[in-house]
Amino acid sequence: MFDFEKPITLAPAAGGNCLVPSALRTADLIVSTTGSWVSGAIRIGTKAVVSHALLCINSSEVVEAIGEGVVRRSIDAAVEHGSLAVAYRVPNLDIGTASKVVNWAVSRVGTRYSEKGALVSADKLLCRVVGPQPGGFFCSQLVIEAFKQAGVNLTELPSQCVTPGDVSKIAIERLKYVGHLKGDPAWFPIISP
Repeated sequence: MFDFEKPITLAPAAGGNCLVPSALRTADLIVSTTGSWVSGAIRIGTKAVVSHALLCINSSEVVEAIGEGVVRRSIDAAVEHGSLAVAYRVPNLDIGTASKVVNWAVSRVGTRYSEKGALVSADKLLCRVVGPQPGGFFCSQLVIEAFKQAGVNLTELPSQCVTPGDVSKIAIERLKYVGHLKGDPAWFPIISP
């Protein structure tokens, strides 16, 4: 067995910032998780504390790849069942580039969800061999590819090889912490030897 990684150490009760959606900006990233079995399976499979990544369109809407495909919906709906939702911002991202990031992602609304892509994304060799799945995206792939298409490379990995846990690592290493939309440490499952 293993211990889950703990890349998101701040919780509102431990010095993190509680924030309201109105504090978010265009192209902010959110990593999150829920208490659902699907979320748990993703966290176990990727050995991460988060299971989802999404992109802010503005301070009230997000674009995300979920089971129904790429959708545009309210931030409130996107994090409604979340037990953890943490926002990050690309430092010095100008408004024009932020708009390009979001416009590219929004143009993918209606695209199907890539289950196969999500399943192989944690295997950094296999995801390169399989390649991106035509006509489909999984959550973190959509977010990373949107930035890439706007000329902002957040990682050296191809977007089809980036898991939500990878997005949280990128965020901690390269992005600015904005705050927690949700942060209940009681949900955190610990698996140890």
